[in-house]
Amino acid sequence: MLKPNEPMIESRSSTQNILRLSASSIIDFALPPACAFCTRDLQNDFEATVDGISLCGRCRKQFTSDERSPCFRCGMPVGPHVDTQDGCSECRHRDYRFSQVIRLGVYDDSLRTACIRGKSRGAEALAGAMAALLCQKLQQELAEFAPDIIVPVPQYWLHWFTRPHHQALTIAEVFGEQLKCLCDERLVRKTRRTIDQSSLPRAKRLTNLKQAYAVQTKHKLKGQRVLIVDDILTTGTTSNELAKVLRKAGASDVAVAVIAVVP
Repeated sequence: MLKPNEPMIESRSSTQNILRLSASSIIDFALPPACAFCTRDLQNDFEATVDGISLCGRCRKQFTSDERSPCFRCGMPVGPHVDTQDGCSECRHRDYRFSQVIRLGVYDDSLRTACIRGKSRGAEALAGAMAALLCQKLQQELAEFAPDIIVPVPQYWLHWFTRPHHQALTIAEVFGEQLKCLCDERLVRKTRRTIDQSSLPRAKRLTNLKQAYAVQTKHKLKGQRVLIVDDILTTGTTSNELAKVLRKAGASDVAVAVIAVVP
């Protein structure tokens, strides 16, 4: 039986939805939707109209133009018909604690520009659009891994004041929405300040992040499948250090999802 106030609640909810849609229509009229990368008008772009991802067809094609197969384990491009379940020539002998890398493309041309621009202040829309495109293009791989928890690569607490936009967190939040999965940015903490990995040679990168991460709430992780999310993967050192602490805390499997890999 309906309670006396239920029709009123339903009516109020309907009114709110109508007002929200009206406001959205007014905003779209005043500020027509544009591609988050090239700013092209999206009003007549079929793909953007259908899926709501704010990237035009041309930019989508550029971001996914690399037709080389990715290595299952490290995400790097490999030749056709190569079985990479146990890794490729680049990663087969590396002690990765994550089981696979899911990526949109290779860090080159337009995708490289988008990743760099995505770190800027006010670039949340671009980072979010690329994350949504990855979820769309790699939905089968993400569904097969079936994560229980999504973890963005954490930054040191001081960087929240000095860096304009934490791209990994924006990407992870979109993943959480798209995959209907918990995104927990507080699960892992960066415990000390380190030199930026991009400024270091490969040998130094392998030791720069040793014991730099700690899991905050270990009871959450027992038997869980964790998806680490970042914008770029180069040597895999950052993701590997995170995977180590997640595995030690009880995670049953760890995978990595990034916008681009650097070959």
